[in-house]
Parts: sequence; C-alpha cells; structure tokens
Amino acid sequence: MAIESNIVQRDDEYFSVTQHFTSHTGVVSIKVSEEQEIEKGDLLYTITRLGLIKKRLSGHGGIVKNINGNLDNTYCGYYAHVLDVEYQLSPEEAQTVEEEQHYRFIRAPQGAQYFTTSNPGVPPVISVGDYVVKGQVVAIAMVMKKRREIIYEGERARVAKIFFMNGQQCRAGDRLIGIVPKPLKKRG
Repeated sequence: MAIESNIVQRDDEYFSVTQHFTSHTGVVSIKVSEEQEIEKGDLLYTITRLGLIKKRLSGHGGIVKNINGNLDNTYCGYYAHVLDVEYQLSPEEAQTVEEEQHYRFIRAPQGAQYFTTSNPGVPPVISVGDYVVKGQVVAIAMVMKKRREIIYEGERARVAKIFFMNGQQCRAGDRLIGIVPKPLKKRG
C-alpha cells in the first residue's frame, strides 16, 4: 500500500493525516464516503487488475477526508491519490510532536542496519541524556558485513531521543537520533 503521513497542527489539536495512493495500476473502487468514521482494519478501497482484487485496509481509526471521486470505478495509473484518513493524536503523541519540534536530527546516510553498540555486551556509544561533540561516534551502520561509523559533525548537543532499535534496518534519510543543541557557557 502506498501511503504518506504527516502531522498537522490546528487550533483544536494535532492530527495525523495519512494519504493513500494506488500502489499499481488498475480499476479503483472506493468503499468509504467523505467524513465517514472508520476503525483500524476497515476496507477503504479495492484495486482490480487482471481479475485480481487487492483490498486496501485502514492502518488506524479516523475520519475519511479528501476522497478523489474521479477515480471511483475508473482505471488509474500508479501512485494516484485516492483518499486521506485523519485522526487526532493522543495527548502523549502530541507532547512527542511538540518536543520533536525543538530537535535537530542525525539522519541515516544510507540504507543499512544501525547499531548503538560495536559488539554485543559492549556499552552503547551513546544513550539518551548523553552529550555529543564534533567527531564523536553516535551510531554504527552495517552494510554487507562492512562496518561504518556515523560521526557527529555539529556543535555540542544533548541526545534527546534515539529513533531506532539496536540492529534495526533503516532507510537513507530516516531519523536516527534527535538532539538538542547545548553550547558550552563561557565563564565571565
């Protein structure tokens, strides 16, 4: 299923908007209506191609928005926008969004398996709450059994959040670490 998600802030709170796109060509049949409340697992639409019907289900509950009615019961191409599903973030999710607005991110330079430790049983190179400085190793990437150290290149900062599990596969550009800059104070 081809989807994209983003967070929207409105006066009444934060909302996650998930945009659904066709993952291949075929005839689209939309099974929901605008402003309909849905639950996780509800059928949103189907795509029929060569006699095969592929169902597209909701990944979470919410309200259906922005249905592209022009696609209903027509043949369409790859990555055509079908509809959006919007849901209000919980207070905990909203707090996380607020906190992350102040983060700077260290992103994955390439698709790889990422680690916080060099070997099992060895302490992690960084942990939440640690301070990092330019030239420090903050993660280790493994690609085809080759190890690559991810070096921090910014100003002194505090590690606020680590977005990957040790050994997790990440794509290029994924957030690895959220940091908050903390420059050293000069004594007067």
